[in-house]
Amino acid sequence: MARRRRNKKWIGILVFLILTIIAVVMVVLVKDNLFGDKLEKDNTSLDEGTKTKRTENEQDEQTANSVADNKEVEEKVPQYDGESPNKSDNLTGLVTYADVSGEDLIVRVNIDQFLQEGTCDLRIVRNGVDLYSESVDIQESVTTSTCDGFKIPVSELPKGELQIEISLLSGDRNGKISGRVKI
Repeated sequence: MARRRRNKKWIGILVFLILTIIAVVMVVLVKDNLFGDKLEKDNTSLDEGTKTKRTENEQDEQTANSVADNKEVEEKVPQYDGESPNKSDNLTGLVTYADVSGEDLIVRVNIDQFLQEGTCDLRIVRNGVDLYSESVDIQESVTTSTCDGFKIPVSELPKGELQIEISLLSGDRNGKISGRVKI
């Protein structure tokens, strides 16, 4: 009889310990959820300047992460603050990709304005000397535009760091985009 009481006593202690552990885990999970919600509320209550800085930093990090072996663009044209870039007389944009693929240098360009027609004139330059030039049409996108794309035979270019210069022309508006690539 004494043995059964002892067993019941140990079972009671064991059940109590298990329930205590479960309660502690539940408190930790609830506490994390409460503080997680508070952090989200704090993030939404940041002033507009801080939000803009965070967005710019995130974009800069994404740009930095996408650069491989310094073959992609190093310069970034700032976006317009306030007024729509479509109302600007100057066309702006960014070389979004510049890298060698197989036997060709591929260059992709994004234009900040929505354009239905126009041309992109590419020049590859080193030390002020033109090495290659090509012209393609501007293609409209949903809210922006792109150059149709450039595919330049690497055999026509010297090795090393080269300057990319793109002149944009659409109607009476124009602009320049520049970047660098290493072959």
